[in-house]
Amino acid sequence: MTEYELGEMLHAQSAQMWQAGQMYFTLVSAYLVVGYLVGGKLSRPQVGVITGLYLVWIASIITGQFASGEAYVNLQSVLREMGSLATSSGSHESPLTIYSFVFVQIAGVVASLWFMWSVRHPKIE
Repeated sequence: MTEYELGEMLHAQSAQMWQAGQMYFTLVSAYLVVGYLVGGKLSRPQVGVITGLYLVWIASIITGQFASGEAYVNLQSVLREMGSLATSSGSHESPLTIYSFVFVQIAGVVASLWFMWSVRHPKIE
């Protein structure tokens, strides 16, 4: 592959991570709004369906973003080895950055699940 093609792949991975981040934020926000507005009124099976769908969808977003992040880091290292200028102007992600971001996202999911639970069980707190 040429340097240009690798640079385009790097840009595409960056865009993929950005879109996945937006999807994550939208989905978590929607789950929190549903929990706040109608969480106490939903039956147990309804909450189970909503939470199950939420967890499956959010897990696919997080794993996809993790894979995109790893690909981004790998493409950056290949371009650096080539002496490319494509990595000098962009951000320099590291595996630690990717792992940290995944950890923060998982913590956000746990917090959103706790929020739904606290809305449905207000007297137990």
